[in-house]
Amino acid sequence: MKIHRPNLLKHTFNVANRVRQTVSVAGLSAIRVAKGEKPDAMLLKETFEQLGTTYIKIGQFIASTPSLFPREYVTAFQSCLDQTTPLSYVYIEQVLKEELAIDGKRIDDLFAFIDPEPLASASIAQVHAARLHNGDEVVLKVQKPGVETIMQTDLGVLHGVTKLLEIMMPSMKFASIAPIIDEIRLRMLAETDFIAEAQNIRDFQQFLSVAGNTRVVAPDVYEALTTKRVLTMSRLYGVSMVDESVMRQYCADPAQVMADTLNTWFASLMLCNSFHADLHAGNLMLMTDGRIGFLDFGIVGKLKAESWRACMGMMQAMQDSDYQTMARHMIDMEMTHGGDQVDVVALGNDLQRMMQAIMAEDKSFTSGVPFNSKEQADELNKMMLEIVEVGKRHGIHFPRDFALLTKQMLYFDRFMRTLAPDMDMFSDQRVQMLGQSESELENPTVIDVSQ
Repeated sequence: MKIHRPNLLKHTFNVANRVRQTVSVAGLSAIRVAKGEKPDAMLLKETFEQLGTTYIKIGQFIASTPSLFPREYVTAFQSCLDQTTPLSYVYIEQVLKEELAIDGKRIDDLFAFIDPEPLASASIAQVHAARLHNGDEVVLKVQKPGVETIMQTDLGVLHGVTKLLEIMMPSMKFASIAPIIDEIRLRMLAETDFIAEAQNIRDFQQFLSVAGNTRVVAPDVYEALTTKRVLTMSRLYGVSMVDESVMRQYCADPAQVMADTLNTWFASLMLCNSFHADLHAGNLMLMTDGRIGFLDFGIVGKLKAESWRACMGMMQAMQDSDYQTMARHMIDMEMTHGGDQVDVVALGNDLQRMMQAIMAEDKSFTSGVPFNSKEQADELNKMMLEIVEVGKRHGIHFPRDFALLTKQMLYFDRFMRTLAPDMDMFSDQRVQMLGQSESELENPTVIDVSQ
């Protein structure tokens, strides 16, 4: 493909400018260290925030992957998970023009209205409400301008920064840094490819169709208005599933809504190409027609069916306070480097001490305290860190997708404490943790929600 000279010059300038910015920020941090400031997690977090998009995403990766990073860094980078400052619509409109205003078309030809005020803003993309000329209400997920060049440049020099990171984080030397960088690269590339996200949505919709599930819905993708940098979807209307009283405007039983949500997600582990791995309060919606909306499929995971069954065995053992069985199921999940080298009794004893300590400290979450997303995230992170600490001592490693699954399970636990405090995920007859049975799949029960 021929590259026009002006575009090549512009790209080269942008790359050079990005490298200059990176060197400048890193240099200022180095000066702070030279003046006696401790090269700790907070300094690294502040440096990453100044470096922008790519490093904020790396910070998010650190914050959400306690299986790879030391506790103090996971804790320090929690603020990177918050929504970012939105960009002016002028910059978003430019991306829309570059992606959609082609073959003589104008943005006004495609959309009757686009709200310049964003519905949400993250490090990579911004979401805006819009309306098509046929009256359809949609949302536009638009990649922020320059993100691709910035990320490619940053990822290209990241290997050169690896040595510096090892000096600043000596406790990371327990793991090879190269696989961590590769994992960061894979995650980032996946999140910036909205065509891949559109496919994740279609996979989920196909799963819902095969299962005969009409209680749950995902937004429809407008293929003609979707590119690698712009994702156009139908707009869903409803309320976030965090307040039982508000939910009762659109449903009679919030606990049943929770059960339907759980059953859908558990079944997707067995029957869908991938599972939604970021189903927090902002990505779940009770719609005004009583259905449940699953939103934002940018982060998905994959897990072998046998690993999921072992996971369920482990969780059931945890529910039964049978920590020796819990330890054996952890080995069955292939979470260890060598199952025959693990002392099952010692692992079980450590798990018991850990869980008893967590339950003793977790009483505030069952005392009627209102749902608080920041509090929730902190507690989930703390629990994951404790699990990881036990695992490390016994040679256990946590594959990326299992970590995603575990954190999602913990999110559900917090949802249930808010919306269905009397529901037991492991024993409630409304919840099917291993998905639908074969007979149910052959003869799915279709629930009509249009009444």
